[in-house]
Amino acid sequence: MEYIVYFFIRIISDKMSSYNRFQSRFIDVIKSLYNELIIIFLLIFLINNYIGNVDKTINADGKGYYDYLPSLIIHHDLNRHNLNPIQEPEKFSRVKSFGVYVYDNGKPVNKYSCGVATLEFPFFMACRLVTGNSNTPDDGYQTPYQISVFYAAIFYLFLAIYFLKKILVIYKCNNSTIILAQLLLVLGTSVTNYVNFDASFSHIYSLFAITAFVYFVKKYFERRSFVTYIFVCVFLGLIILIRPVNIMIISIIPFLAGSFLKIKEEVVYLLKHLPKTTFGIILLLSIIAIQPLLWYLQTGDWFIYTYKQEGFNFMKPEIMNVLFSYRKGLFVYTPILLFSQLSFIWFLIKRKYYELFTSFLFFVIITYVISSWSIWDYGGSYGLRAYVDYYSIFFILFAIMFDKLLIWSKIILVVPAIFLVYLNLVQTYQYKEFILHWQNMDKEKYWTVFMKTDERYKGLIWEWGINLNKVKKTDEIKLGSFNLPAHSDSVLCNFSTDNLKDIKNIRAFQIRITNDFKDENDASLSLTITDTTGEIAYFHDRYVLHFNSVGLNKYQVGSFNYILPQKLTKDLYNIKLRAYMRNSKLDIKDVSISVFSDK
Repeated sequence: MEYIVYFFIRIISDKMSSYNRFQSRFIDVIKSLYNELIIIFLLIFLINNYIGNVDKTINADGKGYYDYLPSLIIHHDLNRHNLNPIQEPEKFSRVKSFGVYVYDNGKPVNKYSCGVATLEFPFFMACRLVTGNSNTPDDGYQTPYQISVFYAAIFYLFLAIYFLKKILVIYKCNNSTIILAQLLLVLGTSVTNYVNFDASFSHIYSLFAITAFVYFVKKYFERRSFVTYIFVCVFLGLIILIRPVNIMIISIIPFLAGSFLKIKEEVVYLLKHLPKTTFGIILLLSIIAIQPLLWYLQTGDWFIYTYKQEGFNFMKPEIMNVLFSYRKGLFVYTPILLFSQLSFIWFLIKRKYYELFTSFLFFVIITYVISSWSIWDYGGSYGLRAYVDYYSIFFILFAIMFDKLLIWSKIILVVPAIFLVYLNLVQTYQYKEFILHWQNMDKEKYWTVFMKTDERYKGLIWEWGINLNKVKKTDEIKLGSFNLPAHSDSVLCNFSTDNLKDIKNIRAFQIRITNDFKDENDASLSLTITDTTGEIAYFHDRYVLHFNSVGLNKYQVGSFNYILPQKLTKDLYNIKLRAYMRNSKLDIKDVSISVFSDK
C-alpha cells in the first residue's frame, strides 16, 4: 500500500513541478513581451476612444489581397468564374464590382498577390468556425470577417515591433531608446491608419515580414547559423509573396552586414556550403511558387502580369512629389520620419562613412523605385503608403543615432516628436472622418483643414458637383437675404412642387448664397422634401462652410448641390429650406434655389 501512495505522490509531484515550470516559462514570456503588449493596448485604446473603430476594413486593394480566402474556402471557386450572371445576378454583380479581377486571355484572374491572404488565413478560419456558412452573396465579407482582419493587422504589427526590439538589442540600444522607437513607429506614423481603416491593405503584413527578415539577416551576420539562414530565406520568400516589388529590401543587407569584408566572407561561406545554400534557395522559391500555382489554377498560365495598364516608368520618377507633395508626400503626412534622415548627418559627423553610404543608398533605391510607379500617389489612401513596409528601417537608423546622443540633444528631439505623434493621430482621425481627402489634396486644402476635427469640417474639401452634360436647369427660386442670430433656427422657404417643371426627373437642388465663410461659422442649411402624407422623401443638412467655392474666410458666392439619390415618384411634394444657427450668427445674401432635372 505504501508503494501505491508513494507512486501517486510522485505523479502529483511531477505534475506540480511541470506546472510550475510552465507557469514560470509563461511569466518569462509575458515579461519579454511586456513593452510590446502595452504599446499595442495603447494603440487599441486610442482607436476605440479617439480615432474610432470602423465596421469595414476590407476595402479597395484590400479586397483583392483578401478575396483568395472566401473564394477558395467558402465558394470553392478561385476566380469566381462559375458565377452565372442570369441565375445569380446579385452575387455576380457583387463579386464583379469588387475591382479584384482582371482578364487574361478572356479568363478572370485576381489582380493581387496571395501573401496577405496567407497571413490572414488563421484569423479567417477562426472567424469561419464561429460564424459558419451563411450561403449569401457577401459570405466572407460580413462584419465578423471585417473585424478579424483588424485583429490580424494588430497581431502582425505586434510581431513587427517585437522584431524591431530584437534588432535594436543587437545594436546594443538602451531599453528607453527601443521603447521610444517602437512608440514612434506605432503612434507617429500612418501605421495607425493601416491597422484600422485600411487594415486589409498589404502594408502592415509587409512591415512584419520585412522587420523579421532584417532581424534574421542581422542575426546571421552576428552569429552564422544554418537555422537563421533558413529563416532569412523563408521571410524573403514571404516578402515577395506579399508584394513582389519589396524584393528591393535586399538593398539594406550591406548596411546590416557592417562592412564589405563581412559580405565577402558570407558569400564565400555560402558558396563553399552549396547543399545548405541550395536548400534555403529551394525553400525560398517554393514559397514564391505559390503565386504562379494560383495563376495556373485560374487561367492555365504560370506567369501573368496582372496590373495590365500600370507599371514602372523609370525615366520619370516623381521623387519630389513622393517625398514632399501635399497630395501624398511622405514627409508631409508622416513627418516623424524626418528624424531618421538626421541619422545621415550623424553618420557623417561621426565619420561612419560605410553606414552613411549603405543606408542612404537603400533610401535612394526604394525612393527611386516607389516614385517610378505609373500611379505615383498609389491611389486612394492615406499618405505615401508604399513606404509603410519599410518603416522599421527608418526607426532602426533613428534609434542607432538617438541612443548615442547627449541628453540635451535627446530632449530637443523628443519634444517635437510628441507634437508629431499628436499630429499623426489627428490626421489619422481626419482621414477616417473624410476631413482629409483620400486622393485630391493640395496645399490650400491641407492648410484649410489643418488640425481641424470639428464636425463641420467633415467632407468640407470634397466636391459635390453634378454633371452639367446630363442635367438641365428647369427652375430658379430667389429668396433674398437673411440676417439670422446665433442659437436659433429659421425656415427660409417652404413651398410646394406644383409650380415646378418636370418633377419626376428632378436630379438636384442647387442652393447659392453669398457669405464670408469664416471658419468659425457653424451654421447649416437643411433641405427637406416630404410628400402629402408627411413622409420624408429626402433630407440633407449641410454646414454653410461647405458652400464655399474659393476657400474659407473670403467673401464670395458659393453653392452646394443637394443631389437626390433617386427620382421623385409622386406628383406633389413640399420643399423646406431651414437654417440652423449654433454658436455663430448667419448673414447670407442673394439666396437662391436652382432646380436641375435630367435632360
